[in-house]
Amino acid sequence: MFYVTRIATRHDVLGEDELGNPIVMPEFVAAARTPPSTPMATTEFIQERMTGPTATEQQLDATTALGITAETQFNTSNGEPQPSTSGYQPQRGPRNRDRRDSYSGIAPRAEPEDTDSDEFFEAEDHGSSPPSSPIVPCNPSTAISTELTLYSALGDCERALQLFFNNNLDGAISIMTPWKDVSLYHAHGAAIFEFIPAMLTLDPVQIQKANDALRHTFELCSQHRRNYNFVQSIGAIIRRPNYATYTEEEAHAELIHAEAVMLQACIGALENEDVAGLVKASFRIKSSFNSYKQCAKILSRKEWESAECKAHFESGVRLGLATFDVMISLLPPRLITLLEFIGFSANKEKGIEDLKMEAKSPGLRSVLCSLTLLIYYLVIGHFAAIVPDYFATEQMISRGLARYPNSVWFTMFKARMLLLRGMINEAVESYQMATHTENLWPQLKHLCYWEMIWAYGIMMEWSQAAWYASRLGVESKWSRTIYMYTEAAMHLERGDGLTTDQRRHCELLLRKATSYKQRVMGRSLPMEKFVIRRCERWLRRGYLTLPGVELMCLWNMFPSLAAEPHYADRMLKHIEKLCDEVETTLRSRRSDSSSDTPDYDKEDLAVVKYLNGSLLAAMSLPRLALRHLEVVLTMKDEIKDGTHLVPFTAVEIAMCHYALGDSYQAVDILHDARKKYAGYLLEARLQFRIHSKLELINAGAANTVVAGTTASAVPMASVNVLAARPSTSTSSSSRPITTSREVVENRSGRMTTREVLNTIADSRAIMAASSHVRNEPEEIALQRANPGHAHVNANANTNANTNANANSNTNR
Repeated sequence: MFYVTRIATRHDVLGEDELGNPIVMPEFVAAARTPPSTPMATTEFIQERMTGPTATEQQLDATTALGITAETQFNTSNGEPQPSTSGYQPQRGPRNRDRRDSYSGIAPRAEPEDTDSDEFFEAEDHGSSPPSSPIVPCNPSTAISTELTLYSALGDCERALQLFFNNNLDGAISIMTPWKDVSLYHAHGAAIFEFIPAMLTLDPVQIQKANDALRHTFELCSQHRRNYNFVQSIGAIIRRPNYATYTEEEAHAELIHAEAVMLQACIGALENEDVAGLVKASFRIKSSFNSYKQCAKILSRKEWESAECKAHFESGVRLGLATFDVMISLLPPRLITLLEFIGFSANKEKGIEDLKMEAKSPGLRSVLCSLTLLIYYLVIGHFAAIVPDYFATEQMISRGLARYPNSVWFTMFKARMLLLRGMINEAVESYQMATHTENLWPQLKHLCYWEMIWAYGIMMEWSQAAWYASRLGVESKWSRTIYMYTEAAMHLERGDGLTTDQRRHCELLLRKATSYKQRVMGRSLPMEKFVIRRCERWLRRGYLTLPGVELMCLWNMFPSLAAEPHYADRMLKHIEKLCDEVETTLRSRRSDSSSDTPDYDKEDLAVVKYLNGSLLAAMSLPRLALRHLEVVLTMKDEIKDGTHLVPFTAVEIAMCHYALGDSYQAVDILHDARKKYAGYLLEARLQFRIHSKLELINAGAANTVVAGTTASAVPMASVNVLAARPSTSTSSSSRPITTSREVVENRSGRMTTREVLNTIADSRAIMAASSHVRNEPEEIALQRANPGHAHVNANANTNANTNANANSNTNR
């Protein structure tokens, strides 16, 4: 008769990691002996991690030693107990767990009221009756001490995160790899390190590696999660599970399972580019959401033994649920209603608050909460035309750089924030600093190149922008179609400054761009469809109208451009110069057919007018913007290629009306743009923006581009003057609009006399620059832009003349 009384662990030191800690590999030795005369009080488990069955266990005849009946036969052909082909899986039942823990000196786990489960039977020597003391199973995955394994794994993950965000990827992987076969957190960390390059490269080989790593994580999760037999599963449907009895190990296993399912859904959506793959990914996302909700119940009902362990668990739960709330809230209302019907939630305000709270917590995933918020504010929110919270983003970036001084991730987000705030030169310096980081994933360097294209485009340094686009076309595999068109578009903005060789190079790029189109998640990329349509137009006509500026507008870079008045004025002159050229050509086409100018048509004029109006709207000049945007709507029947122009123009017109105080008309136009137009280019992009703008109007926030810019204060005086007069509009929602800075400084929403005078001065300066291009007097441009000022000034002059005449008569 044999009993396993002690499992000793011997560690062989393999070396040291980047932080100087020893990397060890355990070797397990099991001592078997005859039982003592008296029953053992405890069975010591001092091992920290286990890798496989011991030699003594392999010598045991499982069928005889464990007393397995015909119903639960084990196959011992390979030296270790395995379930037979009958499909029965022995489960770690509560009774067996209580016995094992009582013999190991660990407090038994509390369980739900229903304790029906399987047991390990006592061993018996040949012909003897089984003893009263049970055999403790020597399965390495079940014999690990909960406290030691969980806390040591969390500590290793914290060290790995420290190395990863300090750009030491190899050091982080070296911490996760040795223990990924036996430790759940190590396996999950190793899977994440395979998942990130898979998403960045979209390489099938790397995607397969990530899938294999996630499958291994699921295998370990199934060993550590709470398992139920068939009867218990039926009971869980009828009676709510007792979440308070979950151990810390089981709680963290549920959390890791939820995260791994979400990662697998993302991988599956990229791997299977058909409807079946998308449906399967959708079910996995729903399964992940349900697991997160279950984790939230565990968090609220469980009495935690360790505050540190609870903090790590809470950070993961809030990260998952808050991310669902924020991302689902960005979808169109009909889709949100459908998702809420099937159990999802879309509370954006609660999600953002949870992420902000957890970003300041000591939890393991607090840095991931910060990154999620930064992605929402600076990437996704900017894509959907949502004004970022620059105060919150600056705080998170400062905390991140203080914690990880050399982090390329936080350096890139800092550069992105500077770019959106109009600090272009500082943004370029930060991006260049990030590209010079050693041991950097090439894809992160490509992201920096992509951002610098728009930075140099804002500064109208077209050659530099084209150079970075050419680098992407050679080095990156994301979308060569977009990169090649972007390079040609930036070159074409130079106009007559191009040499003959450069024009031939642009022609070659535009011809070859269409041959590199690809499909992601079973669908063509919307921007690639737009690029292909523009290339086809160039092949038919031999020219394009402001292709580089149009790309900047579609990628929503005009707010960043308007944040720097110097660059905004230069770009405005560049656009209006071509606008005058197109209008002149269209007027004189019949009289002078031998002109050397391109054969412009009405669609070219619509493109220029749309770009001109969009930039003026970004500069907070809504009245001037409306004059150009409304011209586009009059030419909607003559637009063939740029099917996106009319709906995009309608949305800009709506926001101009909102800036002027007529929110009802703005909402009506946005609803018409959503329902009236369909099947145009970049439709999904505009639908996201319409949804975010409707939320902006419903929230009553001020329609400002970037707080603190010179141009953003220009139309405010006229709006306040008009609001002070009796309204002639049928809408009752007209109200003064203030910038974000004015809301902070002046809670009443009214402008002081000094602010009005400063605003008029700024308006005169900008209108002077605009009138220089139009060759019209400054007073006419100012009167056209701000008729309220002219009205007030006229009344003031009239009153002044009347008072002067009255005084002169009195003196006489």
